[in-house]
Amino acid sequence: MFEKIVLATDLSHAWDEIVACAGEFKALGASEIILTHVVTVLFLGGLEATLRAEAEPTLEKQKQFLQGQGFKVNVEMPTGLPAYSLNDVARRHGADLVVVGSHGKSLWREAVLGCFTCAVLYHTQYPTLLLNVRLKEGMPEGSCRLQATQLLRHVLFPTDFSEISARAGDLLTRLAPRGISQVTVLHALDVPGGEAYPPGFQEMAEAKARDSLTAWTDVLKGADIPVVHPVFDPGHPLPAILRVLESEDVSLIVMGTQGKGFIKEIFLGSVAHNVSRLAPCPVLLVPPGAR
Repeated sequence: MFEKIVLATDLSHAWDEIVACAGEFKALGASEIILTHVVTVLFLGGLEATLRAEAEPTLEKQKQFLQGQGFKVNVEMPTGLPAYSLNDVARRHGADLVVVGSHGKSLWREAVLGCFTCAVLYHTQYPTLLLNVRLKEGMPEGSCRLQATQLLRHVLFPTDFSEISARAGDLLTRLAPRGISQVTVLHALDVPGGEAYPPGFQEMAEAKARDSLTAWTDVLKGADIPVVHPVFDPGHPLPAILRVLESEDVSLIVMGTQGKGFIKEIFLGSVAHNVSRLAPCPVLLVPPGAR
C-alpha cells in the first residue's frame, strides 16, 4: 500500500521519537524510507554548507536506527522550502506517503515559514500522515513512546460525501487487507435554519445524508472490515470529530483535504489545524488527485 515513505525530519528530539516508532509503518506496507531533511536557507544566505554539515551526524544516526528496524533507507537533503521540496523528493523516488510531525524546531514553523506543518499539508500532492509528538508515560527512551501504535486498530473516517472524501474512503478500502479492525464513519451535517431555506429543507438534507452514510457503511463492510460504525452528528464538524475522539479509542483519522462542505475549510479555516493540534492520534490526509 504505502511501500515507499518520505520521513520529513527536522532533526529535533521530537523526530528521534518518530524514528523510534517507524516500525509501526510496516502495518501500512512500508519497506523503504526516504529520510529527508530540507535545508531551509531563506534569509540565511551563505549558511547552507554549515547547515548541511551540522545535519549530517543526526541524519546518519536516524538512518542507522531505521535500518535497524529492517527498512531500506535513502537520505535526501534538498535545499528550499519544505512545502515544495517534499513533493519533489516524493516524486523522484515514486513515494506513496509523506510523514510529517506537528511539533519540532520552531525556526521552520514560526520564524521562517509561519506554520511549517500547515504549509506542507496545503501544498502536498501525496497522502500525508501527520504525527503529533505526544509521549506515553513510563516507557524507556528509544522505544516507541508516541500515540501512534497499532495504526489500523480503530480508524475514524469523517466524510462530507464529496469526491475528495470518496478518495479517502477508497484509500481505506485498500488499507483494509492490511488489518483494519474497526472504522467509525462520521458525517456532521450543520444545516442552518431560518427563512432562507424552503420548508422541509433540513429534513430532506438529513435524509439524504443518512442514506449516503449507510452507503459508505456498506462499502466498508464489503471490504471485509470487521466492525463499521456509522455516526450522524447534526452539528459543526470540529466538535463532532472531537466528541468521537473523546468517547472512542481512535488510532488513526483518515480524511480528505478539501471537499464540498466542512472539509473544504481544512486549509481555508481552522478545522484541519485544530484536528491536527487536538487529536491524540495520527491524522492521514488525502489530497485531490492523490496517488
